[in-house]
Amino acid sequence: MLHCGQQPVKRGENSLKIIRLPATGCGHFIRGRCLYEENLNPGYHQGYRCAVLEKLQAFYDSFLTQADAFGLEESVACGIWEKRFGELCREDTGCQDHKPDGMNPFPGCQNCLEDVCVLKLPECLGRCQNFTPKSRG
Repeated sequence: MLHCGQQPVKRGENSLKIIRLPATGCGHFIRGRCLYEENLNPGYHQGYRCAVLEKLQAFYDSFLTQADAFGLEESVACGIWEKRFGELCREDTGCQDHKPDGMNPFPGCQNCLEDVCVLKLPECLGRCQNFTPKSRG
C-alpha cells in the first residue's frame, strides 16, 4: 500500500536491498540463531529438539516398559539403566553435527543447549521486532 506522495519501488537491477543491523546484542541471539520462539514457548517446536537426546528418551521409555513387564524392582532397574547409560555415553552419538565439548553433560555437544540443538533453530536475520537487549551481569 502506497502512502500519499510515495512512489513504488522499481524491481530490477537497481533495487535497493535493506540490510538489518546485527542482533549480536539480543538476548535471543545464540551463535547466529534465534531463540525467541523457544523462549516464548519452550518445547513447543519439536523440530528444535536434539535428535540424540530424543533417541535416548525413546530408549529410556522402552527400557521402563520392559522393566515394568518383567516386574523388576526399582533398585535393580536403576542398576541396569546406569550400566546401559554408561555404555551409551561411550558410543558414537550418530549425529552428523555433533561437536565434542567436555563442558556440557551428555551428549557433550557444543550445539546442544539443554535439549535444543542450536543448529535447528531459525537463522537470525538481524535486529527485528523481537529484539531484546541482553541483560547485563
